Amino acid sequence: MNNKETIYLDVDDEITSVIDKVVKSDAKIISLVLPKRASIFQSTVNMKLLKRKSEQAEKKVVLITADPNLLPLAGSIGILVARTLNSNPEIPAPFHPNLGIIETTEEDDDDQLGLRKAARSELNLKQASNVPIGQLAGLDETPTLKTKLDQDLDTIDLDNTKEEPPEEKEPENKKTKQPKTKKIKIPNFKRFKLIMVLVVLLLLIIGGYILAFNVLPHATIKIATDSSNVNTNVSFNLDTNATSLDIGTSTVPAKQAQESKTYSATVNTTGQQNNGQKATGTVQISQEFCGGAPYTPATTIPAGTGIVQNNLTYITQNTANASDFSYNPAQSQQNKCYVFTDSNHPINITAQQGGSGYNTNGNNVNFSVPGYDATGITVSATGGATGGTDQIVTVVSQNDITNAENKINPNSSSVKSDLESKLNQAGFYPLPLTFVATAPTYTPNNQVGIAANSVTVSASISYSMYGVMKSGLTTLLDNNVTSQVGNSQSILSLGFSGATFSFTNGNSDPTAITIQTTAVVGPNINVANLKQQIEGMKIAQVRNIITQNSNVTSISVNLSPFYISTVPKNASKITIDIAKPAKSVN
Repeated sequence: MNNKETIYLDVDDEITSVIDKVVKSDAKIISLVLPKRASIFQSTVNMKLLKRKSEQAEKKVVLITADPNLLPLAGSIGILVARTLNSNPEIPAPFHPNLGIIETTEEDDDDQLGLRKAARSELNLKQASNVPIGQLAGLDETPTLKTKLDQDLDTIDLDNTKEEPPEEKEPENKKTKQPKTKKIKIPNFKRFKLIMVLVVLLLLIIGGYILAFNVLPHATIKIATDSSNVNTNVSFNLDTNATSLDIGTSTVPAKQAQESKTYSATVNTTGQQNNGQKATGTVQISQEFCGGAPYTPATTIPAGTGIVQNNLTYITQNTANASDFSYNPAQSQQNKCYVFTDSNHPINITAQQGGSGYNTNGNNVNFSVPGYDATGITVSATGGATGGTDQIVTVVSQNDITNAENKINPNSSSVKSDLESKLNQAGFYPLPLTFVATAPTYTPNNQVGIAANSVTVSASISYSMYGVMKSGLTTLLDNNVTSQVGNSQSILSLGFSGATFSFTNGNSDPTAITIQTTAVVGPNINVANLKQQIEGMKIAQVRNIITQNSNVTSISVNLSPFYISTVPKNASKITIDIAKPAKSVN
């Protein structure tokens, strides 16, 4: 059996569980370490119950606490108390309802274990109500006390291994600080969720307010005035090297945007070619002079000359020299012409292409020699060719290349849009009239006669378009309108949206352009200033300001959405439309 054991109690422990731990312990001396707020030991009944059960189990219990509220109660019950595990246990001074706290005497100073105090406390509880105060003062002299001390004066050791120096007594009115127990704080997720919901709602409210009162509001104001149309017709010249407008010659700075595109198409090949062995043989060339033609010396037939038999061409491999031809009387008499032959020098021939069709039917077949016949003169050959074989392969034909070219469909509309975008980004007004595409340049990936299953043809096309500096063109139009109406009226619109362009000199010069527009003139209303002036105003205020201009005939103000009652305080949210005039100035 262990002599000592320390048990740490929790603030939620019940007295029954504490007693159960004491009874089941194998130790004789048990130190109960109390929590800071040990509510179960605030009860006298619990104290007495603990003392009685521990005595029945023959165990000595020591309470480890410095709680000043528990010390008098433990002393009145007679339970040992120590401030720490290394302090000497003692029975605190008891508290009596009639007598208050009973102080110790000098004789108790050497009572290390407090057994005399325990005996006195127990005796006080039993006798104090029937003993006079004078007699209580001499309790330590009574036989009963002596007997009690002699019986219980045992030595009880706690966990201390060495004698501790006497602790300094603190003032009664000063509470002993207890070590703070650190507790792990568990987050309150419900509270966190509530906060998140509130934050989301707040953001939605703020976003909705911004959307409703800053993004959606818009004002549309339509104004009808005594304005009129003015037709304009201005010719000008484009100059890509100019940097400023030349009013005298109506030359406006211009820019030419260019772009090249490559398109392609693929078709299957349909041509056929015989790659078999070429037929070879020999011939004898003859030259005849008939029809009363005078005798002419024989002509040299060079190597590489094509001779034809049955519409098939054969190529001579060596030269038939004029000096090698000799008069042939037999043939001359038979043909009644002068015949010269080269019988001593046979001419080798090779078929122009492979194939068995070039094999001749025998070795005495007549061949023609194109290009050497003349009036009264005929050049021919006699011989044959053999050894031609067939091997048919698919090759590129000219018809295949033509079909591929016809399949190419250039998308000029997309290129036109790209050029317009480039000119706009550069600050120039595009002139679609000047859009030009060059003739395509076709390039096949395989040439005619090349063995292939397909042929791809690429077409390269270059595109270009002019753009004019809009500020310069605007000045020319402005001057033209002013020359017609004078300075009494203001130009409300130059009519660029409906402008039409044409070449001044037909199609001979793409840099000479004429523009025709319909400008609008009327009262001088500065739209930008008017927008700033009416920002944040109500409809009635807007009407009062605009109608101050005597040339305004009518006005309508439309605010949206429906809950908006004032014009937005943002000029970009205000649209002012001046109605088109009913009359024109030519």
